[in-house]
Order: sequence, then structure tokens, then C-alpha cells
Amino acid sequence: MKTQRQPSPKGDGFFFAFYYFFSYKIRYTFLYLISCIDNYTKGEIMKLVVLNQKGGVGKSTVSVNVAYCLALSGKKTLLVDIDPQAHSTVIFCPHISKENTIRDLLTDKSANVEKIIRRAFVGEDQEPISNLWLISANIHLAITAEQITSKIHREKLLHNHLKRIKNKFDFIIIDCPPAVNVLTVNAIYASDTILIPTTYGRYSLDGIADLFQSIKEIKESENFPYWILRNSRDARTRLSNEFVEEQLTPFKSNLLETVIRRNEAINQAQMNNEPVVVFDPRSQGSEDFKKLTREIIKKCQK
Repeated sequence: MKTQRQPSPKGDGFFFAFYYFFSYKIRYTFLYLISCIDNYTKGEIMKLVVLNQKGGVGKSTVSVNVAYCLALSGKKTLLVDIDPQAHSTVIFCPHISKENTIRDLLTDKSANVEKIIRRAFVGEDQEPISNLWLISANIHLAITAEQITSKIHREKLLHNHLKRIKNKFDFIIIDCPPAVNVLTVNAIYASDTILIPTTYGRYSLDGIADLFQSIKEIKESENFPYWILRNSRDARTRLSNEFVEEQLTPFKSNLLETVIRRNEAINQAQMNNEPVVVFDPRSQGSEDFKKLTREIIKKCQK
């Protein structure tokens, strides 16, 4: 009877070492690919800062309406109001509180950011808005700005808190004050892309070079993503429109295609403490902000 040869212990050891090594590598590679596919499917969170050191260009109007339209499009959106004027807060928060505001995040490194986030409400009945949340502000934020000016790593305060909720939202919109101060610096440092609204006024682009220089210093980079939004365009002021368009020529590659037309419904919606899409869904203002939101979503998917 022919006996079967028994494999040597040395041979078995080599075989099993070879097997476990490659099975581990295959398993690790498979899990890594699954992770990549999952991240690709979910997409990365976009932190969009609405900023211009000039006042009256519609920063809060843009922030409120873009945030609402993103939520309407099914995107989980957080609106962060870092402006002491608190215009965005007034629209979506029925009662402005002194507690659980952006101030807590800027003064306390250990603050629980999830407890600061609140649901956004809209309309006379103050109905909660699906997919939209708010970190509110109030007038006391101006004092907070003075208090944190001397803090070490003060520019990272907001960024460090937002990192903790990066998997909970698709978009974070940050509404900034009309100045480059410690509040704005926090927003810029935390940003992925900067959205700069400008109007068709004679001096609307004054100071934009200084703004870009400030951003470069904060981001520590010559190249940073930004978009310019042309806001409040009045078709009747042809010469002013042509002048501003000419001034914007050097920024052509960063101009958003969507132009927000001057529309009375936008002003009326502000006075009514509502996004224009809620106040008058069929208005030009509503149409323009929906178009702008679609363009932003498309750009973020590239």
C-alpha cells in the first residue's frame, strides 16, 4: 500500500504564512475600496463662507436663501451665523437666546457643538424646516470678538468645533460680518470655498484686493477656492451694469453664471422674516436663488 507523503512542518509554516499574508492584504484592500466607494457616494462636506468686507452687498440674504434652497434640495444644511447683527438668526430662530449660540463655541474649547445646533423654523406658524439647522448669533457676539482677540490659535476656534460634526451635514453655510476681524478670520480658516457677493454699485468692488490678501494670509496659500456672485442686478441701469462687468473681467473664471436680479419680493421677504422662496415661490428672486443653489451643488460635485 502506497503511503501519502506528510508535508514537513517547515513547508506547512511557509504555506500558512504565505496564505495569511495575502488573505490579510486582500481583505485590507477590499475594505479600503469599500471605504473609498462609501466616501465617494456620500461626498465631502462643503463649508461655504459668504463674505465681503463691504456692507450692503446682501451677504445675509444670500446665506439665508442659499441655505434654505439647499435644504429644499434634500441637502442636510447647517447655517452658522457669525455676524453680531444676527440677520440670519432672525429669519430662522423665533426667539434669540443669550445661551447656546456661536459665542459658546468661540469661548469654550470643550463646548458640545451638537447642543449649540438648533432646528431652523420658518413662517408665521414657526414650522421646523426639513434638512436645515442653525447655530445662532446675537448682538453680544461683538463683545465676544474683543474677548478672544488675544487667545492663542484664535483663528482655529470655529474650525476645531466644526470638525466634530463633519459627517452630519452636506453643507455648512457661514454668514460673516462686513469686516475682516477675528470672527471673519475664524470663518475663513474653517472654509472650503469663499462666496463673495457683490452688487452693481460704483464702489462695490473697492477693497476686494485687500480682502484677497487677507484671505491668502489666513489660508497661508496663494491659491484658494472662491466664487463671485453678482447680486441685485437692475436691467434698467445699463451703464452701471457695463461698468461693473468690465471691472469683473479679471475674475471671469471665478464668476458664478447665476446673477441675482433686483427683485422687490426679496426685500419684502426680508421684512417678513422669510426666505424669498417661502414668501413668493413664483418670483424672480425665488427663481434666481433656486438656480444659484443648483449651480453650487453642481460645482461641488465636480
